[in-house]
Amino acid sequence: MTFAKLMKSVSAVGSLDRGDVLDRLGLERRRTTFERVATIVGIFSAGILVGAGASLLASPVAPADVRRKIGEGVRSVKNEINQGVRSAKHGLAGGARHAKEQVDVFVSPSSAHRSNDVREPGDTRSGATGDTRNGAIKAT
Repeated sequence: MTFAKLMKSVSAVGSLDRGDVLDRLGLERRRTTFERVATIVGIFSAGILVGAGASLLASPVAPADVRRKIGEGVRSVKNEINQGVRSAKHGLAGGARHAKEQVDVFVSPSSAHRSNDVREPGDTRSGATGDTRNGAIKAT
């Protein structure tokens, strides 16, 4: 090997990135956990699809019946989801109504008599605040 060839190959090494060096050595970089899991999930999903397709092809049931049963299943799941959403919405609305009622009771004018109680030194009564601003509690 001549000096010129050696210098040319040394200058070529400077322009190589890590992937090029690993490729020339027959190696590859270590994959992250996410890449490994994504590969496994992808292969598993492809297997499920191939198995489902093969089972539909080998099924003794007519394709129209299979489509009808799949449609019924999808509609049933959709109805269950809609019912759950309606139930959750109703429950949240009831909870919000109850919370509003509790706030209204707390700040209603009929509770103003509690805010006018003045706390005297040594007074341990519950609700006596010593402050007349909407029942605010005064630090002692």
